[in-house]
Amino acid sequence: MYKLKHINAVKTGDLILSEEPFAYVLSSKEKGSRCDFCLEKGKVLKCSGCQFVHYCNRSCQKDAWEDHKWECANLKRIAPKTIPDAARLLARILNRLQRGNGGAYKAFYTPTSFRVWKDLMSHYSDLKSDKKRMDHFSTLSMVLFEYLKDISLPNTADLMGLYGRMVINSFTILDIEMNSIGTGIYLASSVIDHSCNPNAVAVFDGKTINIRALKDMNCLDWKKIRISYIDLMKTPYERQMELRQSYYFLCQCDRCLDENRIKYVHAAKCLKDGCEHPVNIKWRENLKLVEKIEKEKAKENGAGDTIVSNGCSEPIFNGILPLPDGSVYCGKCGTEFMRNDLDKFMRTMEESEVNLENMKETSMSTYASILIPCFRFYYGETHPLLGLLHIKYGKILLYKMNLAGALKQFKCAEKIIKITHGEKHPLYKNHLLPLMYQAIVESE
Repeated sequence: MYKLKHINAVKTGDLILSEEPFAYVLSSKEKGSRCDFCLEKGKVLKCSGCQFVHYCNRSCQKDAWEDHKWECANLKRIAPKTIPDAARLLARILNRLQRGNGGAYKAFYTPTSFRVWKDLMSHYSDLKSDKKRMDHFSTLSMVLFEYLKDISLPNTADLMGLYGRMVINSFTILDIEMNSIGTGIYLASSVIDHSCNPNAVAVFDGKTINIRALKDMNCLDWKKIRISYIDLMKTPYERQMELRQSYYFLCQCDRCLDENRIKYVHAAKCLKDGCEHPVNIKWRENLKLVEKIEKEKAKENGAGDTIVSNGCSEPIFNGILPLPDGSVYCGKCGTEFMRNDLDKFMRTMEESEVNLENMKETSMSTYASILIPCFRFYYGETHPLLGLLHIKYGKILLYKMNLAGALKQFKCAEKIIKITHGEKHPLYKNHLLPLMYQAIVESE
């Protein structure tokens, strides 16, 4: 679905695309707590036929029937067995393509530009050489054969093409807390490429995906629109590995090759008093990352496997001086750190990374003020997770009756959420605004 006023220049916060899914499923972990159609959380009732899917009201059940009626009997037949989410989504895609003229369905992202199912990349050759994905495909094929007994399945090659388009192009559907609640295929939105330094963001309102601009742009050029496919909290090396394994490419954005970021992400502060220079513990890993990306660029430019140095490796070493025995010097003050020092550094960093991830899911009463600059470093100034962190921190301060502090955090959140979600999104109008109002009223 194309929803966009005519835009020449794009302003930060503009809604540039809003789309309903081509096919989607609610995550099985949300079964019984959310509606299978609108994905809203609340009291739901089982489908009287299959006793598997749930709806919040008659209206949702009626609207879902076109997609559900063919699967209802199959879900009932295989009970008490259940079908994995991926197999159910693939079956729904098959049904959508076979029902009517689903293969010709056009998802517009401009008044004249659109995508159909076959426009999605399947990465067929990459899949065939990916053992993990091939094992998954084989398992899903057997599940589908049992689940769709009375339906003719495509041949193996065509089915693998469908599978490839699904796994490469699917979006994780998120709730207002940015938690995964389902998976969907959005044809128009799949035109957007990845960057670890995106100029747009994808957020969800139920099953609807909304793409909003994070930066001002002179014009809406879809070839230049970028969102992040992965969690930016990860290190550059981890991001590249995930992109390679999941999407079969390496990111070549400026953030992945920013020597200052690479230097700090895997660094520990020099232990000498008065010196806060970063000591880059994982310099070998970082150098390997840069060489791999440069090799990809060289191939694209027709230079074969030749690695053309762009000078990026030198800044990675800037701040550390490796020694043959594995120890390093601080590049600023010259302090030497032996191998056992580095091992301690590494253990501390690994524990810190685990704790940082846990902090996103647990109480933030102690850590919120410390987390904010960390989130800002990893996610940037305008990211939904940073906005949510400000809201959570504000709620803690509100509970502690620090009304001025709470209102300050809510205003920081408002600045971000207006851009990433818009003023009509439930997170803004149903959650943030009432909290701001409460803080203002109680402070009077």
